[in-house]
Amino acid sequence: MDVLLLGGTRLGRELAQRLVDDGVDAVTSLAGVTASRRALPGAVRVGGFGGVGGLERYLRDHEVKALVNATHPFAAAISRHAAVAAQHLGLPLIRLQAPSWRALPWSVEWTWVPDHQAAARAAASRPGSILLTVGRQPVPYYLSPLADRRVTARCIDAPDGPLPPGWTVLQEKGPFSAESEKSLLTGFDLLVSKDAGGSGPDSKLIAARTLGTAVVMISRPTSSAYGEEVATAEQARDRLGRWLPGSTR
Repeated sequence: MDVLLLGGTRLGRELAQRLVDDGVDAVTSLAGVTASRRALPGAVRVGGFGGVGGLERYLRDHEVKALVNATHPFAAAISRHAAVAAQHLGLPLIRLQAPSWRALPWSVEWTWVPDHQAAARAAASRPGSILLTVGRQPVPYYLSPLADRRVTARCIDAPDGPLPPGWTVLQEKGPFSAESEKSLLTGFDLLVSKDAGGSGPDSKLIAARTLGTAVVMISRPTSSAYGEEVATAEQARDRLGRWLPGSTR
């Protein structure tokens, strides 16, 4: 195998399509935590590896030449495992992720917090209704601190278990338009989100600024020092071209 692509993001899909177009022998690996997922180009595997050791065995057994980590910026465990495994085996590693929203000039207006526990405390300290856009898995961090609040949790898949009486779930999958986000946010006093990043602000952040809605933003985990970080699928493709001569342009 030329490339193992740890995917699950829009950038990962874009790179997978480029590799398929170039005839590169690549496999996209998905964790499988989302029940409804978009179709992906090329070969796909679903499921974990069993920690660093399992990932190293997979890389060795399939004679992988390069590893690309295109998981979500908050997929901290697999990102650590990828860096350790690639370094142990001496494999090239690319970290493909969108630029942080900290680069936005008005990000200084947000309340930045280090993790979900801090985000829940920050949200609990503010009055009013809350739109929670952190995904399904972190929802338990917010249940107790916000049990008596009006909260809408927007997720692709519904959270597990019962929710407090004032909570509702909005099952939606983006992308969303600026107008639809503005219409949704009009009913809320606070937006809680995480720094997924992008080449520019996404629609909910534009809507929040337009409406003057307060924002609590969760910072990204620290990236590993091993490997090269790029921000676009085209940049990742160009880097791979140095390691896979004749396979990519």
